[in-house]
Amino acid sequence: MTSSLLTELRGDCAQCAALCCLAPAFDKSPCFGFDKPAATPCPNLAACGACRIHESRAQSGFGGCVSYDCFGAGQRVTQEVFGGRKWLSEPDLKVPMTRAFMAMRRLHEMLALLKTAEGLPLHVTERRALAALSAALEPANGWTEDRLNNAPLDEMERQVQAFLQSLKRHVVRNKSAKISP
Repeated sequence: MTSSLLTELRGDCAQCAALCCLAPAFDKSPCFGFDKPAATPCPNLAACGACRIHESRAQSGFGGCVSYDCFGAGQRVTQEVFGGRKWLSEPDLKVPMTRAFMAMRRLHEMLALLKTAEGLPLHVTERRALAALSAALEPANGWTEDRLNNAPLDEMERQVQAFLQSLKRHVVRNKSAKISP
């Protein structure tokens, strides 16, 4: 993985279409002030795509919004997959962008886990396995809506989890070792 990937795994709200305010469902809880179905805009979202309660989210009962991390999936879906188009101006994109965002979010979460594993003292074969998994999650020709819809995400997650489990001995043996994010 390259250092530019680290940047890609950080959210850039200015390049996104408020997908975290649209795509995920959430239930009323201490983290969210009300129920919201998936692919439904948050009532706190203004027409311009800005959050009406952004400065007071935690105090307003939306601490889950404060702690949520898309790992850069939002801007990637908006810019790469949909070419800068936004559901805010094209409502027919709500469902396709929701599907793409939720898939990309899973991919980026897996990539973030693999990036963390890079900090371990891996053997050559483990580094190769990590590179192969990363390549599967980051195809050379990029992601499209169709590729995201057809990606075997459950299988990819199983493979990443199995790989990470295989690294357990590195973590147990190096309890005091620092792992870079």
